[in-house]
Amino acid sequence: MKTLICTIILSLNFFWLTAQENSINNDWLNYLEELAEAEDADINSIEQLFDDLSYISEKPFNLKTITKTELERLPFLNALQIENLLYYIYKYGIADIHELKNVEELDMKTFTYLLPFVCVGGKDEMTPLKLKDALRYGKQEIILRTDRTVQQKAGYKQVSEDERAAKPNKYYIGDPQYMSLRYGYRYRDIQFGFAAEKDAGEAFWNKHYRGFDHYAFNFNLKNRGVLDDLHIGDYRLAFGQGLVVNTNFSMGKTTFISNIAQTNESIKRHASTNENGYFRGLAGNLKFGNMNVTIFGSHRLHDANTDSTTIYSFKTDGYNRTENDLEKRHAATINAGGGHIRWRTSNINMGLTGVYYSFGGKQLNPQPHTYNIFYLREKNFFNTGINYGFLAKRFVFQGETAIDGAGKTATVNNLLLNPASSVEWIISYRNYARDYNAFYAKAFSESATVQNESGIYSGVKLNPLKFWELSAYIDVFRYPWLKYGIDAPSEGIDKLAQLTFNPPGRWEFQAQYRHKQKGKNRTSGDGRETLTDMYDHHRCRLRISTNINQMFQIKTQVNYNNYSNSETYEQGFAITELLTVTPAPNLIIDACAGYYNTESYTTRINIYEKNILYAFSFPGYYGESLRLYSVIKWNASKLLAIHMKVGNIRHLDRETSGSDLEQIDGRDKTDINLLAKYSLL
Repeated sequence: MKTLICTIILSLNFFWLTAQENSINNDWLNYLEELAEAEDADINSIEQLFDDLSYISEKPFNLKTITKTELERLPFLNALQIENLLYYIYKYGIADIHELKNVEELDMKTFTYLLPFVCVGGKDEMTPLKLKDALRYGKQEIILRTDRTVQQKAGYKQVSEDERAAKPNKYYIGDPQYMSLRYGYRYRDIQFGFAAEKDAGEAFWNKHYRGFDHYAFNFNLKNRGVLDDLHIGDYRLAFGQGLVVNTNFSMGKTTFISNIAQTNESIKRHASTNENGYFRGLAGNLKFGNMNVTIFGSHRLHDANTDSTTIYSFKTDGYNRTENDLEKRHAATINAGGGHIRWRTSNINMGLTGVYYSFGGKQLNPQPHTYNIFYLREKNFFNTGINYGFLAKRFVFQGETAIDGAGKTATVNNLLLNPASSVEWIISYRNYARDYNAFYAKAFSESATVQNESGIYSGVKLNPLKFWELSAYIDVFRYPWLKYGIDAPSEGIDKLAQLTFNPPGRWEFQAQYRHKQKGKNRTSGDGRETLTDMYDHHRCRLRISTNINQMFQIKTQVNYNNYSNSETYEQGFAITELLTVTPAPNLIIDACAGYYNTESYTTRINIYEKNILYAFSFPGYYGESLRLYSVIKWNASKLLAIHMKVGNIRHLDRETSGSDLEQIDGRDKTDINLLAKYSLL
């Protein structure tokens, strides 16, 4: 603890003395933080979204030539806001970016998020790309990152070679250092980059490795006549509502109630350190007036539990730290190909998607259990889907219906209404057959898969009074077949309400309540049988933020939750205090202290933490513990940015931290994260 405090103090003094002027508009990062704070947040997807939005912010869309497709890349805009914005520009033109405040349905928060991604400039011209200009004017950046836990974990204990050979899976094969390298290049409509990563515990150079564990590469060319978008290397796809293909960012249930509908139909580059959820090969989009045609092909090696004929399961954690991990590394092959045809006018959108995939001659055949008898068990498979949409002045209807290779179906349909400028209302119906299978699907749902679920979701956002905002939703869902951990067909309900008061000036108040009721297995008192029981989980959050002045901001947050079923009642709470100091426009310092006290892992508290660039943290704490961390973001010059995070957690109710190979003997766990970004302009 003393080491942590001394490190923070020395860092603060160093950065204070060397700060220079270099301001950046980072208001849109608040949007990502709000997404990350959701219980169901997909941190990997948010990291990808950060990468996409960072690129757009450095090359903003020209409002004089902006298109619907470009606006759909901004996930905080819903379909009606996009249409109203385009209509305003068409009818009145635009000379100044702040005229967007006059756009109907565009509230002040959304306007603030939008500002970094648009500009008012002259009409873009299609001019030849010249190699000498690309070499001279192209922007390059290099990002180096390293992380380390100060205390020694069980997997890194020094033992004899005989002991390591006798128990090869009891120890990690590599050192405890995390390392990653990213390179990016950008000139006009050309972009390429690569990423390389070695996780903690993985070796960098030995008999198993010759360098990093994971590599990613992408080359992207846009706006070359009919060729609208070309990707070579690693990329991600999303079409329709995601019932057939979606490896892009997808919003779940959050306080952005009207943004659950998937609208961003596109190819996106993948040059991040995330080792899952992407294709590798070639993808292109051709544009013919109102029609777009996308074609793609992919060949990838995956980590998997497999033998010579069968794939039993895919390994998705990305870790290759033990001998068992190495046996699964790149053990399976997936080949995929397909396309999407879209026809769109100002009011109507229609699309057809098809994808075929095979598993390298092996059969996908998970270990059979009662709950998974409808899982995909084939050597190859395909999915097709039709997506549709209709837009009028005050409402949007959109959806998708899909069918798999066995004739099983899935459908999701959304209706968004704006009966008044202060009211947004959305209602969504989904029905995914218990035996529908789509390997690349990701759509709006309660569970992680697009299968075995039906439900109705309704959400509303109101501005009943000036400076007040109320967001609320209710989701009623049903599982017609068994689920993992639920040994019977079941149903549930998920409700959330959030009230925000944000008057002009220094203060913001926010109160949130969430209740989920759902089925879950439990063991009988005598331990002889498994019963399916309903549980109730209540979560409350109160947050107060204040800007003392331009330099200091304080955010206080209190979390409380309780969990109960027919035999158990448990509860937990947490209180955190975050201080943000901006001593200079190019220097931001966050310091946070938190106290957590929960009765079990079931009542754990998940709280979003500030972090370094390209890293999002949403840890769950249980038991009794004290958490301290500090994040420093320093733009040392126009070319160099340095980010550092130092964090410590002290457990007050136990003598160890973690478990198995990650176990630390002692109450404390201290992590240090360091990142340097160097830009060549």
